[in-house]
Amino acid sequence: MSVNSKKVQVKNKSAADIQITAEQLINEALDLEEVERKVNYNLIDEDELNEYKITKRKEFEDKIRKRRYLISTYIKYALWEIKQKDIKRARSIFERALNIDYTNKNLWLKYVEVELTNKNINSARNLLERVVLLLPLENTFWKKYAHLEEILNNFVNTRNIYERWIKWKIDETSFLCYINFEERCKEISKCREIFERLIVSIPKLECFYKFIRFEKKYKNIDRARACFEKCIQLFPSSFLDENFYIYFCNFEEENNEYERCRKIYIEALKRLPKDKSELLYKNFLQFQKKYANKEELDQTLILKERIYYEEELKKSPADYDIWFNYIKLEESNINLINKDKSIVRIRELYERAICVVPLVSNKKFWKRYIYIWINYSIFEELYAENIERARQVYKNIFKILSKQNFTFKKIYILYANFELRQLEIQNVRSIYNHAIENVKKEKIFEEYCDIELRLGNIKECREIYAKYVESFPFNSKVKVERSRTAWLSMINFELSLDEVERARQIAEIAIHLDDMKLPELVIFFQMLLEFVIIGGTVPMGIWKNYIDLEINLQEYERAKNLYERLLNITQHYKVYKSYAEFQYIYFDDIIRCREILEDGIEFCKKNELANERCILINFLYEIEKDYGDKEVIEKTSKRLPKKVKRKVIKNNEDEMVEEYITYVFPDDGNQSQNMKILQKALEWKKQMEERKKKEDEEKRREKDKEEKQEEEDEEEEDEEEEDEEEEDEEEEDEEEEDEEEEDEEEEDEEEEDGEEEDEEEEDGEEDEDNEKENKEEQKEEER
Repeated sequence: MSVNSKKVQVKNKSAADIQITAEQLINEALDLEEVERKVNYNLIDEDELNEYKITKRKEFEDKIRKRRYLISTYIKYALWEIKQKDIKRARSIFERALNIDYTNKNLWLKYVEVELTNKNINSARNLLERVVLLLPLENTFWKKYAHLEEILNNFVNTRNIYERWIKWKIDETSFLCYINFEERCKEISKCREIFERLIVSIPKLECFYKFIRFEKKYKNIDRARACFEKCIQLFPSSFLDENFYIYFCNFEEENNEYERCRKIYIEALKRLPKDKSELLYKNFLQFQKKYANKEELDQTLILKERIYYEEELKKSPADYDIWFNYIKLEESNINLINKDKSIVRIRELYERAICVVPLVSNKKFWKRYIYIWINYSIFEELYAENIERARQVYKNIFKILSKQNFTFKKIYILYANFELRQLEIQNVRSIYNHAIENVKKEKIFEEYCDIELRLGNIKECREIYAKYVESFPFNSKVKVERSRTAWLSMINFELSLDEVERARQIAEIAIHLDDMKLPELVIFFQMLLEFVIIGGTVPMGIWKNYIDLEINLQEYERAKNLYERLLNITQHYKVYKSYAEFQYIYFDDIIRCREILEDGIEFCKKNELANERCILINFLYEIEKDYGDKEVIEKTSKRLPKKVKRKVIKNNEDEMVEEYITYVFPDDGNQSQNMKILQKALEWKKQMEERKKKEDEEKRREKDKEEKQEEEDEEEEDEEEEDEEEEDEEEEDEEEEDEEEEDEEEEDEEEEDGEEEDEEEEDGEEDEDNEKENKEEQKEEER
């Protein structure tokens, strides 16, 4: 065959109206299929009827033969036989089906229904008896069997059936059907007995609810209440929700038992967690608004917080903040309710709190615990007004603390103040003496002395201060501040009694102690204190306090001698400054003032104390501005130092540089030369920075030119690119030579800087040699 080479041209390329799909093909096949029409038989005589029965039975038997276990076919077959009024054949078919599957529920129901429609009562009864024996866990057959006997007014058999049904304990349906039957028979007592058996056999909350409704229906309130109480006894608290308690409270409210209702609400709120009792709390508030007075309503509002704290304490009983907040809540509402009951409640809370002892023997953790004891004692004294219990609380605190390695001075002070309020002076003294032996804190001595002073026992106060000073001697084991505080407190005490001579003698003893002669201990404080004998502030240093004491007593010569003695011990710059100021103010001796400051400046210069020297020169300049003439002021102003930043290389490898500020003094000749060198170095640094900026700009321009040339070179051929690369290499060699020349110039400049620094180091070495010679001369003079 020859194939036509011409292409077929399609005139219409649009989609067809009917698309050919698999679904379309199936639908067409079903539409074309012929539907079998039902044949209506018009039977004329018995022969045709028998023939019809034979064919129909044959059809059913064929279906059964094909699908033997299909029970619906047997049921249709049996029902057809019933229509033909052939009960025997129908029974036979049902029995055949039961032999195949006796557990089919629908089969038994149809079989029983057929017997009942044909009024075969005994047969139906026998069938139901068979099925309840074969399928005892099916409630439907038991219910139908009992209903049949009840219709026949055979109540004895009905009760027997219910009793047999109940024994299986399938669910509450059997009991409820039995109860409804007895209720129809008006046997209320039997109904109640069956309910009791129900809640014992099947203890469900719904069963209790139905029992309660039954008792309410017949107005037996006591038995209904007993059902509620039985629920609370049987079921755990987590099983009973807020709806149960609301139902119980509504029941009591309906019967006007308001007090019972209130107690149920309170107990329920305690049992249920906060997030699952919001509706219950709202109902309780509404109930209280209806029937409670103001105090009870306030107590209701507190109850919610109380329940919250109890839940938190169950989670973390050692959290003392919760205990504090809980107790504070109860104490703040102590006057809103009955005071006696509230005191008992708060006392129980305190007893519960103090039973939670910290497991760690650490003062930090015990601090919160001890404060609970303190609050307990204050509560017993102020709120409960029970002095003996408060005293016993303090004693119990000391018993607990005696087993620990630490103690608290606050406990001793509070206990002593408590006994003082009870006018038990001997107890107060014994407490403080015990505290001095065990605690040895400054506050203990001060409080004890204050009490004795108020009682007018001056001798006792002096003995206490003597113990105070003995407890804190000047040695390495005791902090210097504590020792100084002890001596100053003793001096202030004597001054408050106008015992100036005793105060002066105590100060002399203090400053003659060997450890007090150390400079870092003597001149410790900066502030100039003005001490007034009556109503003055507490001094902060023994030497300074002693000098100010003499100044306030107008004993200026004594103060001057003290300054001279102090300068023999230490040459601290603050001593020079304070002494010069003293000479200037009280003696108006500007010459001596200048001499003192010049000595201090010279001392700082020798010891290279730049900051201290700067302070003394500035102080001298301020004095000269007030007292000196123009020439002196100008000379002093020229001596004022200048701040200079310097750098020190910490690590040469990492090039770590640290900057610091120092002072350059015009008095030092060598340093004036160094100033000129520094100025030149700064000028050179500026010039170098300008050079670097110009070089960077030139490099940027060259780079821009190179980039333009590279863009043009990319368009040319490969040979031209090689030539340009050679030119670029030559240009790079030239740049490297320029950079090498610049590096050589920088190295030359660094060598010049090194020579200048060497000159400075040589000058510094000469100064150090002079200072060493001066120090050796001073040592020889001292020897």
